Amino acid sequence: MAGVAGEFLTFDDVVIVPGLAPVEPGLVDVSGRVSVGRPLSVPLVSSPMDTVTGWRLAALLARAGALGVIHRNMSVEEQVGEVRRVKGAVPSIWFEVPKISPEEPFLMAKLRIEEVGAGAGVVLDRGGFHGVILLPGADASLWAGKAEAVRLLFETVKPMPTIDEEGRLAVGAAVSPFDIRRARELERAGADVLVVDVAHLHNANALSALRRLVKDVSVDVVAGNLGTREGVLDTLAKAEGVAGLRVGISSGSICSTGEVAGAAVPTLQAVLNARSALEELGLHGRVPIVADGGVRNPGDAAKALIAGASAVMGGRIFAGTEEAAAPKVRVGGRVYKPYRGMASRGAMEARYAADRYSKPSKAIEEGVEGLVPYRGSALAVVAEYASGLQAALGYAGASSVPEAWARGRLARVTPVGVREVRPHDVVLG
Repeated sequence: MAGVAGEFLTFDDVVIVPGLAPVEPGLVDVSGRVSVGRPLSVPLVSSPMDTVTGWRLAALLARAGALGVIHRNMSVEEQVGEVRRVKGAVPSIWFEVPKISPEEPFLMAKLRIEEVGAGAGVVLDRGGFHGVILLPGADASLWAGKAEAVRLLFETVKPMPTIDEEGRLAVGAAVSPFDIRRARELERAGADVLVVDVAHLHNANALSALRRLVKDVSVDVVAGNLGTREGVLDTLAKAEGVAGLRVGISSGSICSTGEVAGAAVPTLQAVLNARSALEELGLHGRVPIVADGGVRNPGDAAKALIAGASAVMGGRIFAGTEEAAAPKVRVGGRVYKPYRGMASRGAMEARYAADRYSKPSKAIEEGVEGLVPYRGSALAVVAEYASGLQAALGYAGASSVPEAWARGRLARVTPVGVREVRPHDVVLG
């Protein structure tokens, strides 16, 4: 009879234990790392899903100090083209919302805003933000939200764009470990990080393929998905040179693996398992852990970082944004965006239609498809998470992510406690 492995913790099972804050929240350094060679001012990475990360979102995230990973549900040539569009994009965050001097004539400012295709500009000098110039006809809510996000980012984390050694925007790209040709082409196109895109990497054939892939390319390779301590140890033993670990199995909001196949390692537990393996090898803090799936808010992201992650990957949090790869859909008086799991029927059919060399490893669907509410620019998501992480790590008594690993504590909370620490006993508007 099979044994019981023990209990797995989810984000809802724990709370952050408050500690002595060494600095004010606005001074907390939330910078992280997606791979050995790729630091991030804001430790956010977008998931390589075909309704989430195309070149537009990837470019915006890199400008804001995070990173986008271009999905692989397209031909090699199309994915290479997406990577090249990011590498050729303007690196400055002020391309999103141009910076205007208070002394600049309005007509000149208006021309500069129109030249980059923006709908607004931020009036800024050494004294701080003075306001926003919104052009007639522009989507007021979208551009006002972008301007507010830029203001918040620069008043808190002051992010540096994520750029390569040549000053171009950095970008990640998803690959199968079996697709060496795609990996080579993406490296030649300038991809800074290759993210292995397998639901369960702890597989003999997948690990052998990963070993060949890591040897064949010089760019950083982030391996995943993994969930167990043994999976991490086997991966690092089999594929020397892996530059990062993507962990979490069946925690995503559109993943149905836990229901269909009965298998899951919640993301928080996967981070704890990976950290345990890396600490055994003396590699925690040297090989980054990317927590993938189930993150709904900055509090969840902070718990993942305290548990040992260096960055957090999100699909749902970016799926409803203006820059996400899917088109807007109007249902009645509300606006939505399509969102689907990469193991859903629609995503699998698209992948096999786009790449005739792609072979399905499973015949069963392990993802669902649906709609998520439209929420404006992804810049607002980055700003929300950046300031939220500063607050959360401050509560944990840490002034940086490495300090959060050393000093931060998580505590189990009962089901009754879970209800108590959320808004309750009021009618919320």
